[in-house]
Amino acid sequence: MLGKKEVAAKLNHLTPGEKLVVFSLLIFSVLAVIDYFLLRSQAIYFLPLNIILILLFLKLSDWQHKYQNKPVVVFLLSASPLAAYAYLYKLAGSLIRLITSTSCDGFLASLDLAIFGVSPNQWVTGLYRPWLTEIMMLSYVAYLPLVAILAYLLFRQRGRQQSDLYIFSLGLAYLVCFILFIIFPATSPRFYFGDLHQAPGYFFRWLMNQVEAWGQFQGGSFPSAHCAAGTVMIYFSFKAGRKTFSLIFPLILLFFLSTVYGQYHYVVDIIAGIIIGVIALLATGLIDKRKASKFSLAR
Repeated sequence: MLGKKEVAAKLNHLTPGEKLVVFSLLIFSVLAVIDYFLLRSQAIYFLPLNIILILLFLKLSDWQHKYQNKPVVVFLLSASPLAAYAYLYKLAGSLIRLITSTSCDGFLASLDLAIFGVSPNQWVTGLYRPWLTEIMMLSYVAYLPLVAILAYLLFRQRGRQQSDLYIFSLGLAYLVCFILFIIFPATSPRFYFGDLHQAPGYFFRWLMNQVEAWGQFQGGSFPSAHCAAGTVMIYFSFKAGRKTFSLIFPLILLFFLSTVYGQYHYVVDIIAGIIIGVIALLATGLIDKRKASKFSLAR
């Protein structure tokens, strides 16, 4: 077992994104224990894997030092928080009934109605076309690999510091969203509105059905973690350069629209996600400035 001093030393060598993963795993582990004693739910079964992941992350700095002359390996190790965020999403899903079993869908749908005078989710069904569905679902599917692609482009073009800042910003946005999932569980419009039909499509419609079946859970609608991350991606794609921005920005905009078109989110989910993304970027900027200030003082 690692001693307290050794653990502290290893934590000190982790990047902000890696520390955030360890911190998040600890938080959700405590919540899983509480959830077990209150509800006897299955979240507790994630606990052994949480401990293993924490130990693996504590070893990251050693592996990165060992393979420092192999840029591809260094990138893969530095990008490991991205995989951990996907795991944390599933972990948050297992805790969705910890605080309340009452869905917030009715409130969110009525808020949309109050803002727009009509339900955007019901209104958009009049636009359903198979070809439009394919475009929308393509943008939704593209979001997943784009998260990792942007990290690699930043690593190659702007250096590891920018890649690390991007990964940390994503993690901060995701963590806030995951916690809000537990506080304000909402199943999404496709489950709340009983009269909504699935948008017709072809291959990408089928592909998104598979993603829904294997990767999503009911309760993580508000806020939109995807749109929070998308906001972070737009900013960092701009920092990565014009070509990267011109590729990612249109796809993310289409992706935002697809969340309503595909009945995955209410519009207020998107607005909340964008706000959280902006807050995550501002927080990352403050942390980066403090680090730069400490570095200049040390010199």
